[in-house]
Amino acid sequence: MSCETAPIDFSVSDILRRSGCAAKFERYFRLVLAENTKINLVSRETNHADLERLTAESLIPFEAGGLVSVRSYLDIGSGAGFPAVPILLARSSPEQGPMRAVLCERTAKKAAALRRIIHALEINAEIIDRTLEECSFDAEFDLVTLRYVKLTPVLLKLALSALGRQRLFVYYSRPDFDVRGTTYSADTVCFTLDKLRSVKSFTVFRKN
Repeated sequence: MSCETAPIDFSVSDILRRSGCAAKFERYFRLVLAENTKINLVSRETNHADLERLTAESLIPFEAGGLVSVRSYLDIGSGAGFPAVPILLARSSPEQGPMRAVLCERTAKKAAALRRIIHALEINAEIIDRTLEECSFDAEFDLVTLRYVKLTPVLLKLALSALGRQRLFVYYSRPDFDVRGTTYSADTVCFTLDKLRSVKSFTVFRKN
């Protein structure tokens, strides 16, 4: 699936500044790096600048517009918490009200580390150490995200089934199969960060 428009350039520092969560992000980074000494949540070579970039990338779909009024949220394959933790931290304000959040991480040790991280950050979210295929939910979600798990036709179907009508599923990459469908629309947005040559993308699926 090709990009709909030319790549948009974003600034990591601008995204983090606009979030108003610099102090929260710094605490999150410290927690991730501390947990990473016990279990491989991120690459051992990951540094502070890398974590800032990962956080900015997590928030870019919000920067690009269209993701508003999220009251229920599901993240698939959460790992160290990207994109879920930056999204939840950036959105945790009294004006926006409470949000139901479920983070799926199938590896038990990673799920336990993520529980410790969100507890320390005082994030209200449920961590499930199962795959999406093994989960069942009693209500639909406004937003579903997928970053570090490859999207397959089966996973796309499951993600869309968890989504409410006219709500969004964000895949932090570009699908490598035909995603044209009659029950949803899909748009891929390409971007760069800080004018670097590397072009990245995310794809937004909207359930009809």
